[in-house]
Amino acid sequence: FGGFPVRAYTEPSMMAASLFPFAAGLITLPYMLFQYRRYGAILLLRTSILYSFILYMMCAYFLTMLPLPSREVVAGLTTPYIQLEPFKDVVVWVQKSGFVPSDPSTWLKLIVNRDLFVMVANVVMTIPFGIYLRYYFRASLKKTLLLAFLLSLSFELIQLSALFGLYPRPYRLCETDDLITNTLGGLLGYLLAKPLMRLLPSRRRMDEVAYRRGTHVSVTRRVT
Repeated sequence: FGGFPVRAYTEPSMMAASLFPFAAGLITLPYMLFQYRRYGAILLLRTSILYSFILYMMCAYFLTMLPLPSREVVAGLTTPYIQLEPFKDVVVWVQKSGFVPSDPSTWLKLIVNRDLFVMVANVVMTIPFGIYLRYYFRASLKKTLLLAFLLSLSFELIQLSALFGLYPRPYRLCETDDLITNTLGGLLGYLLAKPLMRLLPSRRRMDEVAYRRGTHVSVTRRVT
């Protein structure tokens, strides 16, 4: 992939997938109790959506924390750990690519570029978040933007806290541009959710089906 940091994205996702069964096991019984108490039934589609959201959130947070370096390596770091200048990444991206508008030979380098890959990845990372908020949680545009910003802020604050003080100093850069790109991803997800909502049953429809099924007291419901 031409120097693109693909492993930095695939390895945390694989780690989240391996730990997901444990996390799912912890919430299964409380989730069943809540669903039976509120609706009287458990829908496979609703359960799949919720569990996929949990897996997505695990992947998102692991992407901001992993891989974990050793304490010795972090203690020896002298790089900056906070950057508050907006759109600094855009400036660095253009400068490092050597882009010259009048020189077509430099245009490809502007696109096939590690810095652009990282910025795009930061946007893509929160697109599912915006989709979940609009489709399943029925959040408004303003609420989606706020929650996407707060999600990104939590990423940055965890990095700034040196993983809650486990390291002598932050090992990842906390920067304003990540807040911008992650919030933009949440907005794009909100917009993309509209065509998807035409293909999937609405939250109201799922509630209606659950209430209807809840009139039948199954063996599983009695046991639960």
